[in-house]
Order: sequence, then structure tokens, then C-alpha cells
Amino acid sequence: MKVVVINASHRKDGATARVLKEFLSQLKNEIVEIEMFHVADLDIAFCKGCCRCYKTGECFIADDAEKLSQVIAGANAVIIGTPCYASGVSGQLKTFIDRGHFVIEQLLKDKHAIGIVTYENAGGGSASNTLKTLFTFSGAKTVDKLIVKTAFGSDPIKNDKIKSQIKKKAAKLLNSMQNNKSSLICSVTNFFVLNFGIKPFVSKKGAAYQGVLKHWEKRGIS
Repeated sequence: MKVVVINASHRKDGATARVLKEFLSQLKNEIVEIEMFHVADLDIAFCKGCCRCYKTGECFIADDAEKLSQVIAGANAVIIGTPCYASGVSGQLKTFIDRGHFVIEQLLKDKHAIGIVTYENAGGGSASNTLKTLFTFSGAKTVDKLIVKTAFGSDPIKNDKIKSQIKKKAAKLLNSMQNNKSSLICSVTNFFVLNFGIKPFVSKKGAAYQGVLKHWEKRGIS
């Protein structure tokens, strides 16, 4: 099994990174492979809105967004952690979401996913809902969420309650992966999103979306 972890904070040792690292410490003896990425290390340009990726299957911008998408495509699970600075996910993460082949190409089809959000004052729930929507529309088996409220500059792992929550969520993700299970609500929602939302839309686009069909073939979507 392989888990891809994304720290969507520009701070590589901030609250989000520390929560993610503690989360991973609960998995390291159980997971075959863990690969963690920091957006601070990545070169990801803004989406140009040209839709070329839908036709060709790849973006014309050859940067780290394409490389990271390929890594995610080969994973069994995805953990995305983001700080909430102003009522949503970080700008760096939103840039990757726009470029990452998530929704139409169903990048997360059948992958287990959990979203982690850190915040200080407000907006943590909004950011968490963004991740939940991303997972749902991208075909993921959404396992759970973790929202951590912590003061700026503090170490959330020193809080026993937060540390306990991390341990429980990590165990839940591990169980989901080992048993390859998904909740009934998640499965039904994914089915309707794909078959009554995305597939009819792509079908109407015809040849302009041939690249999408290539992605679907790779992911076993008929």
C-alpha cells in the first residue's frame, strides 16, 4: 500500500506539518510506502483555463503539478493537510487543485482519503468542506476529516486531546485501506456524481474530451 501526503502549508514545520507528521508516525509501521510532499518545494503554475488537458490527457505546462498528479494516481490513499488563513484552503493548494486532474479525470477513484485542516480563529470548517467536496467529486473513498484549532506558532501535538484524535483518525484510515471499505453514503454519492453528473457532461463534449477517456481507461472507468 502507498500513501501520498500533501502539506499545503508553505511552512514545512508549522502546525499543519506537525499534525501530518504525527499522523504518519501512527502509520509508519503499517504502511508499505509513505511519500510526503510540501507545496513549498513545488513549482506549480496557475491553470490557464485552456482545457487542453481534457483533450490530450495532460497539461501543456510541464511542472510539478503534473508530476504530483502521476504520483497520486499510483497511490492507495491520499492525505491532504492545509492551514486555513482566510475562510478556505491555502492558495497553494487551490492552485494545485485547479491543475491536478482531480474531478473530471477522477484522479482519486477508489483511493482512500482524509482531509486535515489547521486554523486559529475561524474558517476551519469551510476549508474542511472544500476538501470533502474535492474528494467526493474526484471519486475518493472519504474516510474522515480532522479539524485542529490551535494558536499561531504553537505546537498542536503537545495537546493530548489533539494527539488522541490524530491516533484515532490514523487507525480509521488504516482500517479502511486494509479492508478496502467505503461507507454506503460515500459509495452512493460517488456513483451518482460520476454516472449522472460527470459522464453525461463528458459525453456531450465528444472529441474535445478524449484525454479524459484515456484517464478513465487507466482507472477502470467504463
